[in-house]
Amino acid sequence: MQKKLNKAMTALEPAEKQYKMLYKANPYDSFKPVTSWNQFVMQYKQKMKVPVTIPKNPPSDIRSRFYENEFFSSGMINERGSKAGSDGKLIYPPHMNSEIVVFKHLRYLPIMMHTLEFVKISYILQGTCEFFLNGKVYHLGQGDLIIVAPNIEQAFFADKDDDIVVNIIMRRSTFQDAFSPLLMEQNDISEFFLQMLYQKEFSQTVLFHCDRDEDIENLIVNLYQESQTSRHGSRIIMNSYVLLLFGQLIRNHSNDAKMLMGRVNEQSTSNIIQFIRNNRTTVNLKLVAQQFNLSQGYLSRYIKRETGYSFSALLRDLEAVQYL
Repeated sequence: MQKKLNKAMTALEPAEKQYKMLYKANPYDSFKPVTSWNQFVMQYKQKMKVPVTIPKNPPSDIRSRFYENEFFSSGMINERGSKAGSDGKLIYPPHMNSEIVVFKHLRYLPIMMHTLEFVKISYILQGTCEFFLNGKVYHLGQGDLIIVAPNIEQAFFADKDDDIVVNIIMRRSTFQDAFSPLLMEQNDISEFFLQMLYQKEFSQTVLFHCDRDEDIENLIVNLYQESQTSRHGSRIIMNSYVLLLFGQLIRNHSNDAKMLMGRVNEQSTSNIIQFIRNNRTTVNLKLVAQQFNLSQGYLSRYIKRETGYSFSALLRDLEAVQYL
């Protein structure tokens, strides 16, 4: 089954064939990252040595921002694309009511920087790829896995037929509701998840070098297979696979985790949230202010600015997570 699945995953899709034609004629792996098709075309024409016809419109949907309702509703537009919609854009099969969506990253797609409203996990199932983040390039190999929090500008680039990168995306609310047990753990990865959900201006990603862990690989393949074998994939099965995936990462690869692009104020925000979480049955604003030597007014404004929650709303949410 795995060989059959990998063969299906290796086959080039229509959009990939068009991108590959452009890439093979004039390789753009040394191009600067862009945020629109027009920017890419301008750069391509400037560096073009072999004449080639450039499509007026991109072969797949390209934008600087992708939203939840485009991926988790019927007839969503996305970067893979298997058929054309009425407007000529390439679209995914419908995923009405899906909470988790799994698909391949497009090979030969230009380096398009973009942000997401949702959580994304990218796993290099085969080959290599490059990850662009905050002006840096990270070279990833087979078995590497990266978790991208919402609202972080980033891009992946894969330039060989054998490069298979699997993307798993989920609503922020789905992560919070379905994977709440992870938030109650006491480790660096749980801290990452906690900050990702409750820190408004969070800007970290986490990279795992899983050393071709067969358990991780099998979970990714099973997720992809489940997403493809039925119209939506079983929500219970998909959630279970993702929870197992996170559990394996926490148990076996916490020491392999590398945090990328941190912010100065993340640690203090994390400490405040952690203190509230650990003392949620007795804590109040005055107690937290005393703990961190802050005025209640400043602390209230700080929590609202950094998390988007009022103190009371944050406390209620953390209490609810405990009992999910």
